[in-house]
Amino acid sequence: MKRAGYIGLDVGTSGCKASVVDEQGNVLVTARREYGFEYPGKGMVELNPNTVWDSAKETLKEIAAFGYDVKMLSVSSIGESVVMVDEQDRMLRNGIVYLDERGPETIEMIREKLGDERIQHITGLPLRVFFSLNRHLWMREHEPELLKKTKHYFMFEDYITYMLTGERMLDPSSASKTLMLDAMALDWSSEIGDAFEMPLDRFSRIVPIGTIAGKIRPALAEEINLPKDLKVVVGCHDQCAATLGAGGVEEGDIAAGEGSTESLNLVVGKDKITEWFFERKLCLEPYIQPGQYMVPVGQHTHGTSIRWFVNEFGADFARNGALADARDRNIFELANENCAEDSGEVFFLPYLTRANLMDPDSRALGMFLGLEVGTDRAQMYRALLEGLCFETKQCFDILNATGFSIHKIVATGGCSKSELLMQMKADVLGQPVHILENADAGISGLAMICAVADGTYSSYAEAAKVFVRTKREYVPQKDYSEKYEKYRTILAAAKELYRKI
Repeated sequence: MKRAGYIGLDVGTSGCKASVVDEQGNVLVTARREYGFEYPGKGMVELNPNTVWDSAKETLKEIAAFGYDVKMLSVSSIGESVVMVDEQDRMLRNGIVYLDERGPETIEMIREKLGDERIQHITGLPLRVFFSLNRHLWMREHEPELLKKTKHYFMFEDYITYMLTGERMLDPSSASKTLMLDAMALDWSSEIGDAFEMPLDRFSRIVPIGTIAGKIRPALAEEINLPKDLKVVVGCHDQCAATLGAGGVEEGDIAAGEGSTESLNLVVGKDKITEWFFERKLCLEPYIQPGQYMVPVGQHTHGTSIRWFVNEFGADFARNGALADARDRNIFELANENCAEDSGEVFFLPYLTRANLMDPDSRALGMFLGLEVGTDRAQMYRALLEGLCFETKQCFDILNATGFSIHKIVATGGCSKSELLMQMKADVLGQPVHILENADAGISGLAMICAVADGTYSSYAEAAKVFVRTKREYVPQKDYSEKYEKYRTILAAAKELYRKI
């Protein structure tokens, strides 16, 4: 066999990827599979767990064929969505994802029982429609028969771990996305369980990140050609993994997860958590090590907006319609190459769902404004990218207001590979943006979790010195302050308009 390494398996909203990473943080091989959402009705967005598991197995089988001597595997995944299985481990329904608009009425049920302030002090999270507790209450009203058949509830992370090992374990960062975790005690909240008659015993046991869940199931190891002594290590929420893989080990470190969603994640210590965070309804998510928390701010339709626009109108980015000449080119690269130098007075509001992370009371939806007879798709595309960066700026301003000394901004994820977008982000923020040698920081973070669990490194800080390597730094070159202020004015007007209609 070839040199030893670890496997990071990252389960996202639009696809999953698995990589083998060696003990020095070098990615040796990667496999990816794409899948999509299912839309059973207006405002409904779901993810099929069977599709996700099949895709995960395919990626693992593909990298196993390279014959690396892998010792450990760890999993990260999206949050909030719940997988429900019966006595025979059969999947009962798709997971409802964060973009889904169902359940705003059940927010009032939660509010009446415990109130906003108490919920946030227990969980570290403000009331939002997309958290798992809210989805469960919606299903209690609309799908009670399915709940009766449910033997176990999983998040996607512990579902994959369970399918790999047969063990039901979940880390605090993923558990926090249910709105049922006591964020300070790092265990399920009996107060919330009692208040809403939640079957917390049917959810997985909460254990620290890096806990060894067990060895891979023998039959599965044989099926996908992985070593039968492969140990599976409890991973974390995908944003936690990406923040760790970006070098986020100390207070004040920020990672910008640039995927389907965008999340700016600030690392803070437990002793620094004050009423200031609760008053501003910021999220506090348990981080990699006990005593550390992550403050994520961001928006849900970041890469999703780019994918929507390019998929719908991308043919126009092949010059003169010469798609044959571009058949081997990435359509997103073509979009960037043909992006306009100036968007003029065109603006884009990237609200392609009403499930708004930072402003839950807003009902505004996405829109282009300032279109003229001569406006073309290239200008609209630039306006779209600018709108995404303006949203980043709003989030960055919130983190700046915390008073923490921000060391540097590290961008990770698929969108960080776009030179155009990253330069624009640095321009809008007025801050340098650092890009990693391995853009898939989540994979690096998972490998670091394995390496520390394996004893190769004594701490995450020690592992980060080896694993985290900067590839490029984008420095501000253009002043966007005037257009950003116009964006804020337009956004405020749009929110007020949707409030009235």
